[in-house]
Amino acid sequence: MVATTQPDTFRVLVVDDAKGIHEDITKILRPPAARNAELEELEEAVLGAARRELTRARFRIDSAFRGEEGIARVQRALDEGDPYALAFVDVLMPPGIDGIETLAHIFRLDPHVHAVVCTAHTDHTWDEIAQRLGQTDRMIVLRKPFDSIEVLQVAHTLAYKWALARQTEQQLAELERKVLERTQHLEAANAQLRREVQSREKAESDLRHLAMHDVLTGMPNRILFRERLERAILRARRHQKPFAVMLLDLDNFKDVNDVHGHAAGDELLRETARRLLGCIRACDTVARLGGDEFVLLLEDLTHPRDAVLVAERVLESCSAAMDVGGHRVRTPPSIGVATYPTDGADADTLLKSADLAMYEAKRAGRATYRLYSDNMRLSTVQKLELRERLERALAHDEFRLWFQPLIDLGTGNIVGMEALLRWEDPVLGLIPPMHFVPAAETFGLMMPIGHWVLRAACRQLAAWDAAGLPRLSMAVNVSPHQLRDDAFPDQVQRALCESGLDPTRLELEVTESAAMEDIERAAARLARLSNLGVRVVIDDFGSGYSSLVRLKELPIDALKIDRMFVKHIVEDRRDAAIVTAIVAMAHSLGLQVVAEGVETEDQLELLRKMPWQHPFRPACQRAQGFLFGRPSPAPIVAGLVQERANGSPVSARSNAPRDRNTPSTAPEAASHG
Repeated sequence: MVATTQPDTFRVLVVDDAKGIHEDITKILRPPAARNAELEELEEAVLGAARRELTRARFRIDSAFRGEEGIARVQRALDEGDPYALAFVDVLMPPGIDGIETLAHIFRLDPHVHAVVCTAHTDHTWDEIAQRLGQTDRMIVLRKPFDSIEVLQVAHTLAYKWALARQTEQQLAELERKVLERTQHLEAANAQLRREVQSREKAESDLRHLAMHDVLTGMPNRILFRERLERAILRARRHQKPFAVMLLDLDNFKDVNDVHGHAAGDELLRETARRLLGCIRACDTVARLGGDEFVLLLEDLTHPRDAVLVAERVLESCSAAMDVGGHRVRTPPSIGVATYPTDGADADTLLKSADLAMYEAKRAGRATYRLYSDNMRLSTVQKLELRERLERALAHDEFRLWFQPLIDLGTGNIVGMEALLRWEDPVLGLIPPMHFVPAAETFGLMMPIGHWVLRAACRQLAAWDAAGLPRLSMAVNVSPHQLRDDAFPDQVQRALCESGLDPTRLELEVTESAAMEDIERAAARLARLSNLGVRVVIDDFGSGYSSLVRLKELPIDALKIDRMFVKHIVEDRRDAAIVTAIVAMAHSLGLQVVAEGVETEDQLELLRKMPWQHPFRPACQRAQGFLFGRPSPAPIVAGLVQERANGSPVSARSNAPRDRNTPSTAPEAASHG
């Protein structure tokens, strides 16, 4: 029965450095023309009546004379899908690896192959060989010289053992396949039955889930979170245990949405939800309230300060970069934490306290967390009042533009103006930008305020043209928020069309740090502006950390040297050297140079005498500073322009009023951005 299911031809590999051994084994294993009587008697003695049911196996014999060659043949046989059943391997085969190391490699390649270790040396005991190769029932040691019947018996025994093992393995695999197939049929039938039974329940469950969960993230929504918060309050009262409410939103989320699109924003929210779930226990709740705002409910706290550990985990997890829409973005959270019952005994008060703490985290610089304290309520109320006042100022036209002249150092004439933002509050009077611009940026109001500045500056320049003033340029500061806005070039084009200005007379000043924040996108925005004919100026040059290699990628027209270098240019040779280097670099790039913060005649004289290859033009073409005129309202600077046109000295100081609380050394170009 066994003989009918096993192969009668087996592959055999002989690895020996002696050619005679190969010939001997081949003669022994190849079937003779006639049956050998001695072999028949041996088979009958060993196998009895079963001998007649067996047929003598056939062997296909391959030879290898070195261990490395034998290893290669085993690998090739496996690749061909025709593995060896048996390998005769000599122990000593100089100069290559010995037979035991050869067998170690062969066993690693083919764990099923059986082996006969052939040795003529009495010092190779079974224990020594087994110690090197490990205990195995697939190996027999055969001493040289060996008897042909012994070789034939070993070959048949190991070959049929190899075949039986393969057959058993195949039968087991087939049995497992059939069991798996029948199991799958049974599971499919059961699954169909379960689907039919659960169909109505699922429909009802889906409706309940949609009503209580956020569609985008699958998290509990505001309704479900409120229910769980109310139940948490009841449990906390009963068991006298604190819990915490943690409110957070993502800094810069709007920028991701605006720059990369809403699909990227949705992907970011889903990834944030997954990270938040990884920061809490099974008994806690994470919910999405809407937009980029999430809330965590942390129950059964041992101590209210335990919430700090969770806040730190959330901050670390959500601050890590995310791959969104093929872009690497970071949107760290601002987190506010309120605990029951210290910061509120009801749901509304707890949520309000957490909200105040979150805004305090934003005010502290974002990407951090804050625990609620009573003094936050007062500071937050003040902040909300400031926001309302700024929104009212924008709606009621309380913002004003003041202007500071730009001087051509070659002619001494006023050739341009920089528009500077002021806020004329009905109660507090004139407020300089340093006192409200940071808050406007936090509140997200710089976009509409910057648009107002742009339109007002263009209208004022057109009005001066109509009044007959000499031809001037107008410099307007651009905030980082505007530079990141895809619609900003269109806003500039509309402002030019409304005022009828020649685009070449409008100069847009972008800070060095804003331009280098995302240089590829900044270059694209500035290229669109340059294509309109607008001049682009890098403001505060030298105050950032820009690469000169990257700087040349920007489509810019001029560099404005930061005032900190001009301030000490007379007494500090290093500052003078820096300014000289900036001027030389700018000219090599074909850029105009403007020096800001010029306050003394000595500074002016040094800038005028700065060496340059052109003998009739100054190296630094333009200058700006208190020496030529303070920031002033439009009527005053219009009179100053007319005076300069009539030949007044270039260094005459303006008598314009100072900003309230602004010292004489304050920067004259305090921009709105």
